[in-house]
Amino acid sequence: MKKKMPLWKKISLIMLILFLSLIVFAIFAYSRYFYPTGEIMPGLYAIRNDRNDRPMVNFFIMQLSDEKYIAFDTGSDSGQTQHALQSLNISANDIVAVFITHSDWDHIGSLGLFNNATLYTGITEFQYARRGRGLPNLPAFELPDMPHNIMADGEVIDLFGRKIKCIYTPGHTSDSVSFIVDGKFLFVGDLFISPKLAYYNADLQYMNQMKVLEFENIEYVFTSHFGIFKNIKFYRWWF
Repeated sequence: MKKKMPLWKKISLIMLILFLSLIVFAIFAYSRYFYPTGEIMPGLYAIRNDRNDRPMVNFFIMQLSDEKYIAFDTGSDSGQTQHALQSLNISANDIVAVFITHSDWDHIGSLGLFNNATLYTGITEFQYARRGRGLPNLPAFELPDMPHNIMADGEVIDLFGRKIKCIYTPGHTSDSVSFIVDGKFLFVGDLFISPKLAYYNADLQYMNQMKVLEFENIEYVFTSHFGIFKNIKFYRWWF
């Protein structure tokens, strides 16, 4: 007659399985936080900037033609960004447009590298590009001398056949926006950082999070601190 497993052993086995599952889930979760510098898919690149040898922020570059690119944010460190571009055989001079999700330092710190680019933002005075926020040794930011276009909420522009739509998503900061490219690539900046870290309005940030999650036909969601998600449905579940 086969012996039954004692109850305490059953409980111990269940607890072990749960513990191991939690470890696997945690590793998976952390792996999604930052994307290494490199090509994500043909013509689309992630660039990672670190701070104190730890991942800090991602920004993204999209190819328009053989020698023309656009960037969504610029990262925090000009030196690291320049080195990353060189590793990808991309010249900063080939960036023809930079789309800024908001003016926190870690999103615009390398803006001065892109002297040939036109700058696109929502309504902003770069009021958040400053010292503080626990990073007192960062230099004060000065807006480079470059063409600057302010996009209206819902406005769409066409760059070399790419249609880029601006969506106002304030909350984390008052000037936060998201960008949708060709109706399927969604760049959200820090929209999905916890509303507890909102520097402007937590309730407004939460409302805009829910608004963006209702968008249809989104195939990829690109965040600055939480990796890349391959469809909006998975992002709804994940977030």
